[in-house]
Amino acid sequence: MRESAKAILFGLSIGLAAMSLGCSVRSAVTSVPPRIFREVHGLRVRSYEITPVTDDLRLYRAIEVHQLENLMLDQIPEPTVKQLNMAVVKRLRSLHGFDRITEVDESMGGPGIAVNQTGPQVKAERPQSELVVEGYIDDYTPGIPMLRLIEQGNNHAVLTVRVILKDKQTARVLGQKNITVENTRVTSNVGRMVEKAAKEVAGFVDRSTTRYNKSKEIRAYVKQ
Repeated sequence: MRESAKAILFGLSIGLAAMSLGCSVRSAVTSVPPRIFREVHGLRVRSYEITPVTDDLRLYRAIEVHQLENLMLDQIPEPTVKQLNMAVVKRLRSLHGFDRITEVDESMGGPGIAVNQTGPQVKAERPQSELVVEGYIDDYTPGIPMLRLIEQGNNHAVLTVRVILKDKQTARVLGQKNITVENTRVTSNVGRMVEKAAKEVAGFVDRSTTRYNKSKEIRAYVKQ
């Protein structure tokens, strides 16, 4: 009788210990701040306009895309530069409302090739206003994955591009924007960072050519 009581007590103690351990593990998992998971798995974008777009760019129906000039030289892998330029062109080609998009690669020494025709044929006697899209790769760092793991998402991979909009005929700068994409994943995914930067570039072009900044009109009206 005494031996059976000891066995029951021993079994109960093991059960209670197991339950306590399970609760502790579950508590530890659920107590991790959600912010860490957002930083580990997300892409962060910071941008600002260097030269705000104030002209009505809705009249531009043709785009001439230049390769982004790499100011980081050999600090950024050549395949990454190529992927970024290809992604920018691809994103721009997906935009609606343009009759022609011409890609210009200065490294080939050619005048450029018309890579997309999204609208009706343009009459030769009616010259189009052409928007030049060019820019620079201003910053790049792949980051150190181990440090991001230790620092809970810090030591980011960073890609910064500067996109410039110009009128082809006059070479006048119509707008400039600085775009920085930070990859906060523990395992750096440069491809996702490049695609995000290209999407932001295309978004800037799209917004600039579909929305007219009426701030000048508003100020003129107030003065009257």
